[in-house]
Amino acid sequence: MTARTPAAPDTPSIPADALRELYARQEAERRVVARALHNEIGQALSAIKMSAHLAGDEDDAVQRRQDLADIVRIADDTVARLRDLYADLRPPQIDTLGLAASLRGEAERWQARWGVAPRLQMADPAPRAEPAIELAAFRLVQDLLLPLPTLASLELRLSAARGGVAVLEVHHDGPAPDPLTAALLQSRATAAGLALHLPGEAQAGMRLRVELPATMAEA
Repeated sequence: MTARTPAAPDTPSIPADALRELYARQEAERRVVARALHNEIGQALSAIKMSAHLAGDEDDAVQRRQDLADIVRIADDTVARLRDLYADLRPPQIDTLGLAASLRGEAERWQARWGVAPRLQMADPAPRAEPAIELAAFRLVQDLLLPLPTLASLELRLSAARGGVAVLEVHHDGPAPDPLTAALLQSRATAAGLALHLPGEAQAGMRLRVELPATMAEA
């Protein structure tokens, strides 16, 4: 059966001031990554180099072991930070494991940020779509949640495909997105051929619903 592509809603063009704000947000995100690479990663590599020199010149075996342990600790912390930065740029599971696995991985980061464990309800086997479609759906969830400073509850559901269409739903207790964010969400969905349903105001929590064409099931 050929997957049915849901009709995308009519979306007005984004005004110039909104586009300028979008570009400003993107540049701010790039600055965060660049600052982390320069300050955190650069300093960590310098510390590893210094500890290696100290270990090489150290005659005391106990102190040498401590220097080497410091190198391992700093290297572990650096690898973890690099993974976080990479996940900010692109979800590592999206290409191989798909949308459901990427949302599960991102849930750990959300829990660390807000201190709340997201409730995930993923169909088993999880529906799959074309990689570009899955990435667009993942970005919609990111764009909706990342601006929120705090959350007390968060629930994500990914249904099994019916009639060639799977449904992704996000429910949280935070406010509705501002008009700019809502316009950007609609534009991203339209560009990817996704049907996005986003209420204008939060009532008993915020809900987002995305319909995406499912082409295969997760093995």
